[in-house]
Amino acid sequence: MKRILFLTTPPTGLVERYVAEDDWSNEMLPPLLSKAGALVTVKRWLDEDIIASILNHDVVTFLWAEDYIRHPIEFQHFLMKARTAIESIKDGNSRPCMVNPIELVQWNMDKKYLLEMHDAGLDIPKMEMIEAKRFDSASALHRRLIEFQSSGPVVLKPAISASSNNTTLISDISTLSKEDTTHLQSCINGHLGSSIVLQQFEPSISVGEYSFIFIGESLSHVVLKSPRSGEFRCQAQFGGELSRKPIEEIQKTTLSVVNSIIDTLKDRFGSATTGKMGYMRVDGLVTKDRPFILMEIEAIEPCLYLEMGGLDQSLSLLLSI
Repeated sequence: MKRILFLTTPPTGLVERYVAEDDWSNEMLPPLLSKAGALVTVKRWLDEDIIASILNHDVVTFLWAEDYIRHPIEFQHFLMKARTAIESIKDGNSRPCMVNPIELVQWNMDKKYLLEMHDAGLDIPKMEMIEAKRFDSASALHRRLIEFQSSGPVVLKPAISASSNNTTLISDISTLSKEDTTHLQSCINGHLGSSIVLQQFEPSISVGEYSFIFIGESLSHVVLKSPRSGEFRCQAQFGGELSRKPIEEIQKTTLSVVNSIIDTLKDRFGSATTGKMGYMRVDGLVTKDRPFILMEIEAIEPCLYLEMGGLDQSLSLLLSI
């Protein structure tokens, strides 16, 4: 019997509620795996005995670990402890397979990975990383932002974040509103919990952001996330709408870029010692002149939109590892 562990973040009491909600995306997986004969456990990565539990399972996945961003330091420490424990298992003994591997999760936690992908030749929005706590005032931080872009819209987001949490659009960096100044001060005060990602605003977000979902090494399905009018964030909580896009309607140049991203990750993490790559969501924009602008690589706990596709492949993957 395959023993599968889903790592989660919510405090005791919420886990049981999540287990009962089996009709939406990633939450479909545990009950369906149980019906297929697997022994499924849902357990908090914050629990004191989590390392022992990991070592007592065949497969461990991060697909339910949403809200890890609320505990970034603790999550980093947990990853290091789990990696050390798994790598200390001698050859010949059974190792749990982390899906995705811890090496990939550690890399994907901080959005500085986007700069690495840019260095590898990928198209990303113009961006810089800034340590806001080094500035003594909002005006000083503002002067630093002006060095990045003298006027026009810019986007600020935490380096460790998901689902547009604490992501802010400054409509014109040359003239701050009262709310903009308040936000810069909160960044200086450390309220974001990490360094700042400063990005040039991409107007093509108004058309929507594409999510390419990979299960195993294959592209499963493509989802277009369209923001509501006047909004730059495309998530459902901000009024965004979802639609599945047939893969055959995606331009070959766009697919080529997306596949090159996956190939780059396979080259780097395909031989990881703690597990294997099992899923990936690559988010980006498509314009007439730019086949694919990489916005995010989601390899920890992304919504895979399994209600739109990829469910059977996901179940098969987790049962066959």
